[in-house]
Amino acid sequence: MRQSARISGLALMGLVLAVSGSWAAEKTNNFRQTLTPLGNQVRIANLAGRIELVPGGGSDVVVEATVHAEGRNDGETQRLLQEMKWVRSRDKEGREEWALAYPVDDYKAFHYPRKNQDESDLPDFLSFLENGYSSTYYRGEKVRIYSQRRSSAPTLYANLKISLPAGSQVAVRNVIGPVNGTGALQANLTIKTGSGDVRIASHAGQLNVDTGSGNVTVGAVRGETTIDTGSGDVTVRRMVGNGGVDTGSGNVTVENVSAGRLSIDTGSGDVVVRQGTASRVLADTGSGNVSVLGVELEELDADTGSGDVTVQSSLAKARRVTADTGSGNVRISAGPDASFDIESDQGSGELRVGYSDAVLRKSGRKVTGAKRGDGRTVIRVETGSGDCIITPRGEE
Repeated sequence: MRQSARISGLALMGLVLAVSGSWAAEKTNNFRQTLTPLGNQVRIANLAGRIELVPGGGSDVVVEATVHAEGRNDGETQRLLQEMKWVRSRDKEGREEWALAYPVDDYKAFHYPRKNQDESDLPDFLSFLENGYSSTYYRGEKVRIYSQRRSSAPTLYANLKISLPAGSQVAVRNVIGPVNGTGALQANLTIKTGSGDVRIASHAGQLNVDTGSGNVTVGAVRGETTIDTGSGDVTVRRMVGNGGVDTGSGNVTVENVSAGRLSIDTGSGDVVVRQGTASRVLADTGSGNVSVLGVELEELDADTGSGDVTVQSSLAKARRVTADTGSGNVRISAGPDASFDIESDQGSGELRVGYSDAVLRKSGRKVTGAKRGDGRTVIRVETGSGDCIITPRGEE
């Protein structure tokens, strides 16, 4: 019986070795291509791999591609490499684009190894997908991308380095994999990924980032900026110009702001706007804290389903501040010369005013409002349950 089990074990081992040995060694092919605009943009599509964006000289958008392939034998591997060329295609909105010609007519699945790389292409909260697959449409065909090898899915992916001339109009679509921008980019740039982090060191011009799942990190941005992620954190270290951030779930942090209008919306997660100036800030989260710290602003709308709202501002330029929380406290730390008219509507909780010269308004014994000076900053607070506190900065 033991000998039979040993024979069965050896047979199984032999089968595993035969399957693993049926794949040829991975090979690569490098090629460089200048891509011309299709309409008013150079639109670029890749199914899987890493994309690096760098500043480019001249007026042409140049792409250096490194294709990785591994088929069942050397012949299949070479065919995969040879077929990967730039062709005209269309995205699902019907817009023309340059796409790498993954052989989606012949294969319905590809293997893109991620698990053993030094840095995962997936955010931490999606790490369970490292052993799964993603389904997508590419060049009009539905395909799967597996992170683990399968007998029906050859290894095939491409890492791209894209040189962006100053002032160029470029849209980059990467279905699976991260996008990294290094150096000081100057372009009207659109980045779209199905899953993968996006990191941009510095950018000037219009920037539009859209990722289905993944974190977005921007060092410095100057221009109109829009960031949208289905799930993932968003961090902008310096923002000059109008901005809009929308994430289904994740924390949002925007620092060193100089904006006319900044809008932030997250389904669940904390919102932090720190340091700078803004004409209008809109911050909305389904659940999480909203913190506006050291920002001189004219208007603020802060709304959270559950969480605290914290505002630290002199209010010297502020005309209107609105804070609404289903459950949580509202804390406003203003300047010593702040002039305000505050009104608070609370299901449970109290309004506390830390300025001794403010004139209080009451309903019975409950403080419902207060006015200081000429009341030029109108403050409206509503909480389902929680206190509202306004005090001079440093006396919180």
